Amino acid sequence: MTLGTPVPWPATDAPAGWRWQGRPRSWSRAGESLRIEAPGGADLYALPGSYEADSLPLLQRGVDGDFTARTAVRVEGSAFGDAAGLALHGDDGWLKVCVERTKAGGWALVTVLSRPASDEAMGPALDGPAAELLVTREGRRHAVLFRQRPEEEWRFVRTFHGFADPVLRLGVFVQAPFSPSATARFGPLHLSPVPLGDRR
Repeated sequence: MTLGTPVPWPATDAPAGWRWQGRPRSWSRAGESLRIEAPGGADLYALPGSYEADSLPLLQRGVDGDFTARTAVRVEGSAFGDAAGLALHGDDGWLKVCVERTKAGGWALVTVLSRPASDEAMGPALDGPAAELLVTREGRRHAVLFRQRPEEEWRFVRTFHGFADPVLRLGVFVQAPFSPSATARFGPLHLSPVPLGDRR
């Protein structure tokens, strides 16, 4: 698999190539890692008549055409729904893939695909609040994979026929829908213009 080139996280509130959609409670960069703290109630979800939220602190940059993106994430949260991960936005919808605290008190991979209503799916259970997440795109074919340790093989989570826009917005986020706050630390963001060939 193409490892991709590390993309530097921003160091100021006016980062070149990056923009905030929604504001975090706090954020900072230390070397190649990024820390984001979400305020209470921060979430992104769209299920009309049931639950809707659009208050996610999301740090984004543009990605053009085919790509593979990956980053490691570790969540510091104690309530159901506390989560962090990768997000992908197009004009016709969005995707979240995250490490999330479950109702039972464990951790799992959760994906939410919204076009426009949210289709949520709980993926594999995790040993703890950390994983490396990967999103890849080839044309309109998108796939999500993960692994918990660098020496492990990537594991398939889901695939979908995705967004039509040639330029999408790739980002990282933290959410705390039902708690006062949650924090996450992200490793380097690796970005490659080469899609992942074997998505299963």
